[in-house]
Amino acid sequence: MTCCAECGLAFTDPRPKIEEIAGFYPPSYGGLERDDLLARIEARFRHRQQLEAVRWLAALRPTRGRLLDAGCGAGDLLAALRADGWHVAGVEPAAEAAEMARRRHGLEVVTARFEDAPLSGEALDVVTLGGVLEHLHDPAAALRRAASLIHARGLVAVLFLPRFDSPEARRFGDRWLALDLPRHLTHFDEKSLVRMAALAGLRVVHCEPYSSRHSAAQLVGSLAPGLQKHRFYAAEAARGSSSGRAVLAPWARRAALVALATAVRPWCRWEAAHGHGAVCSYFLEPTG
Repeated sequence: MTCCAECGLAFTDPRPKIEEIAGFYPPSYGGLERDDLLARIEARFRHRQQLEAVRWLAALRPTRGRLLDAGCGAGDLLAALRADGWHVAGVEPAAEAAEMARRRHGLEVVTARFEDAPLSGEALDVVTLGGVLEHLHDPAAALRRAASLIHARGLVAVLFLPRFDSPEARRFGDRWLALDLPRHLTHFDEKSLVRMAALAGLRVVHCEPYSSRHSAAQLVGSLAPGLQKHRFYAAEAARGSSSGRAVLAPWARRAALVALATAVRPWCRWEAAHGHGAVCSYFLEPTG
């Protein structure tokens, strides 16, 4: 981990090259999970959680309009936004996830990196980057691209950004789940996000310091790393499904994750209400 001497922005060093980074993502990223009963239950739960982003955007832009989701994964958030009245499209660099978004939801998705994706058409009302900015090799370029795609009264939504300056991050140090090395390449605090946004011609007009989808699960994953979702998916895949233990372990781990997340949720809400939340969503408008 290295911090810029001039602006204080923290970044992973050394970091995987662009051509190497895809190898660090398991199939569970982007919504590519197993098609079994438990996965379907989890998908329903995630859908309910995604409705918080739908509510936020509906409150800020009640007339809806044209929206692009950068890094849309398998398209679940886009599908929820479309159901709320948005005209949606997506960009996703992972070909398998992009194809699933098209096949599962019938979405228009370009398979490309957002920074250089071939996009055309009239100016957008909203660009969303949900759990994306921290994964990019050049987040400043992504914010500039987003700013260039929206009209003068448009909105850029940086959703579910981990806060490197939060008490939770300091408390857990290198055990903090949201470090997510080496996938998270840049580690933002509020000042560095505001500064980078300003360089892209954007200013923060609203923020949401708590996420029902991420805040509690992030804390649980730091407290009990074995319950971090992608880790136990990887363990299950490595162990296979031939033994009784392999069948029972997923249920036990998911049950423990749900129970602990439920238990810590009031604490996470309290931290967020007092300005100490470990994940925050920022809504940006053009400065001009």
